[in-house]
Amino acid sequence: MGEKQYLLDRTLETWKGRRVALAVSNEHSFTGILEDFDEEVILLKDVADIAGNRAKALIVKIDDLNWIMLL
Repeated sequence: MGEKQYLLDRTLETWKGRRVALAVSNEHSFTGILEDFDEEVILLKDVADIAGNRAKALIVKIDDLNWIMLL
């Protein structure tokens, strides 16, 4: 992925510990605190979905992400 992966890594590194929103497979939206990430997955903690369901953590494959934004 070259430059795009570098931009993603650099951006996510600055967002660690902050609240983000993301969409998975164009169907599900979640908010949570960005805990960690690698080349394959993103880990969120204190997660909530659009319906208000809560979870302690969520792991999402980066390939399944449609978008992610800093809240």
